[in-house]
Amino acid sequence: MRGKIIWLVVSVLMAVSLVMTACAPAATPTTPAAPATPATPAAPITPATPSAPVTEKPQKEAVAPSVEKPKYGGTITSVLNADITNFDSGTAGTFGAFAGEVYQQYMVVDWTRGPAGSGVADFAPRSATSLEDQFSPQLAESWQMPAQGVWILNIRRGVHWQKPNTDAGRLMNGRELTADDIVASWNRLASAPSDAMRRLQPATQAVTTVNRTGPWQVTIKTPINYMTQFFYVIQGSSYNRVYPPEVVAKYGNVADWRNAVGTGPYMLTEYVPGSIVRLIKNPDYWEKNPVGAGKGDQLPYIDAYNQIIIPDASTRLAALRTGKLDLLQANVKEDWQGLTRTSPKIESHPYMDLTAQAFAMRTDKKDKPFSNLKVRQALMYATDFGSWVKNYYGGDADMDVWPVSKQVSQMYQPLSEMPQAVQDLYKYNPDKAKQLLKEAGYPNGFKVSVVTSSVQQRVDELSVFKDMWSKVGVELVLDIKDVVVYNSIVTSRLYDDMLYGGLVTTFNNQLSFGGFRGTATLSYIDDPAGKDAFIEAAWPKVNDNIFINMPKAYEEYKKLKPHLLEQAYYIVRPQPFFYNVWWPWLKNHYGQPAGINMGLVRYWWIDQALKKSMGF
Repeated sequence: MRGKIIWLVVSVLMAVSLVMTACAPAATPTTPAAPATPATPAAPITPATPSAPVTEKPQKEAVAPSVEKPKYGGTITSVLNADITNFDSGTAGTFGAFAGEVYQQYMVVDWTRGPAGSGVADFAPRSATSLEDQFSPQLAESWQMPAQGVWILNIRRGVHWQKPNTDAGRLMNGRELTADDIVASWNRLASAPSDAMRRLQPATQAVTTVNRTGPWQVTIKTPINYMTQFFYVIQGSSYNRVYPPEVVAKYGNVADWRNAVGTGPYMLTEYVPGSIVRLIKNPDYWEKNPVGAGKGDQLPYIDAYNQIIIPDASTRLAALRTGKLDLLQANVKEDWQGLTRTSPKIESHPYMDLTAQAFAMRTDKKDKPFSNLKVRQALMYATDFGSWVKNYYGGDADMDVWPVSKQVSQMYQPLSEMPQAVQDLYKYNPDKAKQLLKEAGYPNGFKVSVVTSSVQQRVDELSVFKDMWSKVGVELVLDIKDVVVYNSIVTSRLYDDMLYGGLVTTFNNQLSFGGFRGTATLSYIDDPAGKDAFIEAAWPKVNDNIFINMPKAYEEYKKLKPHLLEQAYYIVRPQPFFYNVWWPWLKNHYGQPAGINMGLVRYWWIDQALKKSMGF
């Protein structure tokens, strides 16, 4: 299997270095993907006012599956498969590092809804899979939404800035976080020329306002693309974390890791480029464990958290086997099987990633073949999706993963419920492909260039497409770019024919029409807004119901899938299952990644006696 293609996703970890991934996993570079969202509509959308004010729902007590009382102490070690590219989301136009670990947000995913609590959420695919999972207050102790796009946050008292033994730490001196800090941090990000949101979401950033409206209250207005602004601003993702105002005032930013001072459970004490990141427990951290046998415990449990930078997949596997790592995310099936054979006590959890690899096309250029629907559909017929699933992934994959996969259950419709013409596009039919190419004016096929990163996994995958498409006369030429250059091409969309990249399928991204409307997509589908009348008609029907009538928003969203698939706007590679693995001494862990912006490491603990008894 590895000889065919080093498949499945050691590369998913690498994909996080691309700005279009949805959220950053533990074993990835710290430039997480952001949900692409639409540009500002031609006419402003007037937010609908809910019939009754929306407020934070009371959290229900859940029963944890484990009765083991957590223990304090020890070190957790995870892995990054590429070096950190940016420590500050206000610089370099990309997302910063350490969301949830050093820096915190207004709201985060709700741990009580995960496996440690009620179990209604999983969190293994590197992201929450429903809106309801996102509403756990963090720096905002509580919130209200009196009208669509208006958020009143009541800032938590008793949260103090960290006191690392650095000049920046001494500058903050452990003072209490205030509402003014929230406003100052946002204003700095919003005004920074190289800010990530300014580059990726300029329209939504321009109209967002954050103001102090009480001694411990902040009011935020997000008046246009409600889901986009929730993801970037309110929930924060890997962008809007709260940075220390005095440090920013003195140094201009916090791009130097030595100036990292947050309110989170860990303090950054060492960073060796290309080698290791070391974080230690914040002794003044404010949070208590909300659920399970350790309910009421002061967090975090562990003394130190290390992230080792290991680009090579085989070296990562060896580090896990020898106990140098406590967990390893996104293992391909072959590697997972090897681990369970050689180390049968290792535990594992399967999941499907929420970023699918796909061909984006220059549908906007009339002189390019992709502006012709018949050409795009021909490429679908020329792709043997069944062979990908059966032969390359051993049946452990799904071809029905866009615009959302079955993991995003509230918004998913199976391919079997689509019109027959849509289902047929997923059936390998090279004769039909040749017929459509002839009708489109390409009886002998054509030659086309595809931009891809130098990550070997991607090159290997494209070699399969190259072979399949050659059978219908389409010659695929790989234009391989260094990862840094490739990332720049992705964010600017400066490619001539096609681009092979990560297509985000999270609920956040899809409810904001990311990937198929506006300028923040990989492709040129509904750009400028209004190019695709069907998508434009659907946009206000979804957006106007966000947060105030979610069942209606989901219902309207589902009407898009038949149209999007019939138009063959992307050629999406089938998505395999991956496996998160960990040693049994890592407790209160159920297969979730270590480094996504939820910062779940604060809930985990190490059974040091068990680890020692296992010989490590």
